Amino acid sequence: MRRENSRSKKVVMKKGRIFFEKLRFLKLNLKNKILFTGIVFFVIVMFVPAAEIKVDPSKCVIVLPEKADDTKKSAAEELRKHLELVTGADIPLLSGTAPVDGKYSFCIGIMEQGNSKELEAEEARWVVTSTAVYLYGDDSRSRKGNSFAVYGFLEDELGVHWIEPGDDGTVYKIQSPLVLKEGNFGWVPKLGMRIIRGGSRLDSPVKAKNLELKVLEKSMKEHNKDVYDTREWLNRMRMGNNMNIAYGHAFTDWWKKYGKSHPEYFALNKYGKREPEIESSKESSPENPLWKNLKGFTIIKLCPSNPSVKDQIIQNWLELKKHSHYINVCENDKKGYCRCTECRKLDGHNDNLDIYQVHLSDRYIYLANGVAREAKKHDPEAYVTTYAYNETEYPPRREHLEPNVIIGIVPTTIDLEKLEELYGGWEKMGAKKIFLRPNTLHYVCNIGVPLGIEKRMFDAFQLAVKHGCVGVDYDSLKHSWTLSGISDYILAKAISDPSKPFEKWEDEYYSAFGASSSDVKKYYQYWRNEVWENRLAPDVNDIDEKGKFHNFVRGLMWNLSKYYKETDFDKTDAILKKAAENKLTEIEKKRLDRLILSNEHSRLVFKAITTQGTERFKYSKELFSFRLKHQDNLKLSWLSLIENEEQAGDITGIYMVAQLGKFSQPWIQTPLFWYFKMDQQNVGLNEEWQKECRDKIQKEWELLPTNSSWSSSPSYYKYPSVVLREKLKKYKGIGWYSQQLEIPVNWKDKYVYLCFGAVDKSCWVYVNGKEVGKHIFTHPDDWRSSFTIRIDENFSKDKKQMIMIRVESGGVGGIWKRVWLVSAEKENL
Repeated sequence: MRRENSRSKKVVMKKGRIFFEKLRFLKLNLKNKILFTGIVFFVIVMFVPAAEIKVDPSKCVIVLPEKADDTKKSAAEELRKHLELVTGADIPLLSGTAPVDGKYSFCIGIMEQGNSKELEAEEARWVVTSTAVYLYGDDSRSRKGNSFAVYGFLEDELGVHWIEPGDDGTVYKIQSPLVLKEGNFGWVPKLGMRIIRGGSRLDSPVKAKNLELKVLEKSMKEHNKDVYDTREWLNRMRMGNNMNIAYGHAFTDWWKKYGKSHPEYFALNKYGKREPEIESSKESSPENPLWKNLKGFTIIKLCPSNPSVKDQIIQNWLELKKHSHYINVCENDKKGYCRCTECRKLDGHNDNLDIYQVHLSDRYIYLANGVAREAKKHDPEAYVTTYAYNETEYPPRREHLEPNVIIGIVPTTIDLEKLEELYGGWEKMGAKKIFLRPNTLHYVCNIGVPLGIEKRMFDAFQLAVKHGCVGVDYDSLKHSWTLSGISDYILAKAISDPSKPFEKWEDEYYSAFGASSSDVKKYYQYWRNEVWENRLAPDVNDIDEKGKFHNFVRGLMWNLSKYYKETDFDKTDAILKKAAENKLTEIEKKRLDRLILSNEHSRLVFKAITTQGTERFKYSKELFSFRLKHQDNLKLSWLSLIENEEQAGDITGIYMVAQLGKFSQPWIQTPLFWYFKMDQQNVGLNEEWQKECRDKIQKEWELLPTNSSWSSSPSYYKYPSVVLREKLKKYKGIGWYSQQLEIPVNWKDKYVYLCFGAVDKSCWVYVNGKEVGKHIFTHPDDWRSSFTIRIDENFSKDKKQMIMIRVESGGVGGIWKRVWLVSAEKENL
């Protein structure tokens, strides 16, 4: 070990002495000389480079206190693991309280002598000297300051980075000897709460929704390894929480506790009763199942205008065994808001409470303010937290916040102007502290094509910091690392240190590709500049609206051909092909190969979504085969990705291909338009509509498309009529579909089925007047899932068969994904 720049120091000091010699010729008074001398000394110190220390790995040890807790042990193991990667040496781990004589010592959880400065919450420090490195931090309350010190040292001193979970995500360069810079270094979190949810739990792998997709499921062992790797990655990104803010839907157990004794606590529902707003509330009584099955009613809303609600919240807080400075008043999820006169007065308007995002912030800030004022009487440091979420997302119009109210904002947009308005609006109404609780990673990032959204995610986060954000809780990672890993990495690094520019984190990510980093940069910048900035960003609000309920990804998938072209994949393939010409290490090549495969996968997603007619299933089959073949080659969460596609109506055709694949070719798509009739009084069965003749139906019924819900038929279709469109806009009830289908002659000895893309929500199928099957809504996903019903059992001898489908709607309404006619050999099924 030796100092490398002692010569440069001597040169600078010699020049300093010459400079000071010349001072005696200057006619300065004593005070000015002292001031001038101080300035010169500061300049000399600033321009002297930090001493470099060369360290022989074979002469190193890691020193850990004898009774080290788990946080210190974990930090030591992380350091040992990465030093071995960088140097190739297995560094011994010893017990002790100080550096070992004759060895260069990495001391974990041990302060350098003479340092008594108190550590801030989660603070990390690493001090590099000529004989040792001291790595320590705040480990009170199981905090990870020691580990954060190790990560800071590895990143800043040795250039180690972790672009994604798992060993393949660790970026490093071989060094022997180690070259360290002497000095005192550290990290203190700007945000007290830094959370990105892992997105998966131990022993809970994602399950396929049908047998054909089970092959894409991960084993329990594989899944649990992913969970541990993700937790480790989040630690390395220095995620943590030293604030312990209480938040989340706060009153999920109140109905069980107070439903019988204090019904006045709860929202007056649309049936005029203070109980859960569900259908059976119409006939509620003490004997109603509502009172026997209280456990399930966790989403009932409160009556914010009732002072007794505030009093009960305060009483519950004071009775806690372990006193907290934070009181959670975040309302429960879903709809069912109070309709009482006093709550409506607080709203200041009479807008329909069933409308999505009707403005209700004033009533809930009224409640939060009341709790905040009362809590302050008992604890001067008390804070109250409440959500700005859906109906309460935008700031109140009259109620100004008490200083001790913290707002947890759940933004539903990534439009920067709207976010500025949102955060600024809350600030204007008195919000001193906000924290973010976005669902952005669910609704914006989980799609099978590159978005180029990483800079927008960074900028959206920085806007919140500008407006006083004290913490974040992002829900949650989607584990599509080859597609959205760059965005996840940059967001995590920005959260750990908001002071650094986007370009620093961007270049760190590209460094993982070695000599191809500049080409990979061009690849990502193509998607960001050409696709996101030029095409998607200008239409972000329109796409968001089309996706319904702020689901940007769904809106984009439904309009993909408007924003993406196949030439995008040609150009980006060419960039990656050039990148592959560079000389790379084995792991760098592996990362690049994965990126090349990912672009191939994205092209297939594009083709499967945008190709029209039955030809699209050619690409659906190719995409399905690709995913089966490369399920272990790409770091993508296949079932999560497919589920998102399925929520857009099986937009890539994967479910349909998986389901129809067992049937013989050809697959016959039934007509887009079927005859339709509303059954508002539910008289169809009694009047035997299922036996209506073809001629009568053609005269009296109207045509309706089967590729969209009956409430939102595309405006460019000639059918249905304007009158029927208006009637169906908010219609929830019974509707009948009819079509005459010609069955191929060579299907005579086969089983014949109707395969439905999706029906909301239940349906009964009749062939030539007789019921042959039904699909009843029982699972939450049934309204958007495909299914088949056998229909050949009541065929007549005619070529054409009369098909009637009775549908009971629960939401969007009707047959909204195309119907297929398929067959199967009897001996093969």
